[in-house]
Amino acid sequence: MVVLNLVLLLTVMERESAASTGSGVSNREGVLEKMLEEEMTKRREAERTIEELQKQVQLLEKEVLRLRHVYKSKKDSASITTMDPQDTTLLPACNITCTENSQAALHAENDRLRQFVRRQSALIDVLRRQKVLLEASASITISARDFNKQLELHKV
Repeated sequence: MVVLNLVLLLTVMERESAASTGSGVSNREGVLEKMLEEEMTKRREAERTIEELQKQVQLLEKEVLRLRHVYKSKKDSASITTMDPQDTTLLPACNITCTENSQAALHAENDRLRQFVRRQSALIDVLRRQKVLLEASASITISARDFNKQLELHKV
């Protein structure tokens, strides 16, 4: 668009310079040169604005990628640990139900693991009792043997 304006201005300048001579031509050329300079400054400003906007777009794209990475890491860590309700500010509204579902699944997993720990503790208690009983039976066996030896000594 700006390039077309510049081409039109140059063609107008050439026509007017060929058609007229003298001081009128120099005035026309001065006016056209000023218009050309104004168009060039407008073009430079537009290019600067475009560059600034492109930089802002790039920064925003980087921010979006960073937020996606943060969201993904939060989502991955949610399967390992429970999330605080205060940390859900980064999650979009549509994923709140997904978060609630994952929290419910984590709560169920927590209950299941607690039940396993209780069963394991009960089994450990059973093993301890069996150990005590084995030690008692071993000591009874030893004392019975000693008693038999003592009986044999007294028989002689």
